[in-house]
Amino acid sequence: MALLLLKVSAVIYVLAAALGLVQLKWPRLSGDRTVIVGLSIALLAHALALGGRTVEIGTFPLSTLADGLSLFGFLAALIGIGIAWRSGVPQAAALVAVLVAALTIMAAAIDPGLAGPERLRSPWLPVHIALAFLGEASFAVAGIVAIVYLIQERRLKTKRKKIQKIGTGLHKLPALEILDNVSMRLIQLGFPMMTLGLVAGAIYSKEVSGAYWTWGLLNTVSLLVSILYALLLHFRLTIGWRGRKAAVLTLVGVLATLVALVGLGLAGVGAHGQDYVS
Repeated sequence: MALLLLKVSAVIYVLAAALGLVQLKWPRLSGDRTVIVGLSIALLAHALALGGRTVEIGTFPLSTLADGLSLFGFLAALIGIGIAWRSGVPQAAALVAVLVAALTIMAAAIDPGLAGPERLRSPWLPVHIALAFLGEASFAVAGIVAIVYLIQERRLKTKRKKIQKIGTGLHKLPALEILDNVSMRLIQLGFPMMTLGLVAGAIYSKEVSGAYWTWGLLNTVSLLVSILYALLLHFRLTIGWRGRKAAVLTLVGVLATLVALVGLGLAGVGAHGQDYVS
């Protein structure tokens, strides 16, 4: 049942993504709200899928690749809806829907497996993964906002004549300052979550392996991404660094995160033995 619900949510995400892409290209007055509503319905179905999966395995689904992709997509969708609805960046809903549709399709296509080996079960594992994924999902949405920033910056530089159309889409993008501030707020949310996730991961690693840290590929990528965003926040606070450079670095961090989560996970490279998560 849980897998069926996940597939249903994936279908709704795909529909929301299709509506979002149409809204970006051919905006309608009520199009932004329609995309957000569609994404919200998909999120509700996704929440039911996570609940069903929890009942099936007797614990919150965190320790397999399929579960990880599903949870990451759920958190990204949740944050994306909030940004689209409250922060004046409605384009985020369409782009987040595309990302989450891809993640849930992959999650639904992979054998969900069991909850993970007994030796890997620890109260610190769900804390580690939940915090790390919340941080990474915040970074992912920040990257999506950074994409909108770069599109708007390029449009302003080319001094293209404004196209007067109803709705928003790509024809009426938010001001650069709004996009920059929203992206940075997401990084400010994600960085402490990611840091706490790494700390919880170190405690978990000590419990199951006797060492606080191992230089596995996933751990290394996660650490480098955290350092990247720490530097970005540092330069933001000390010298007011913002704009294109900040947007590009945000995207670099997001790409590294997605490679670590999806690419290395699909390749079977894991930091916890049988599971895949960092």
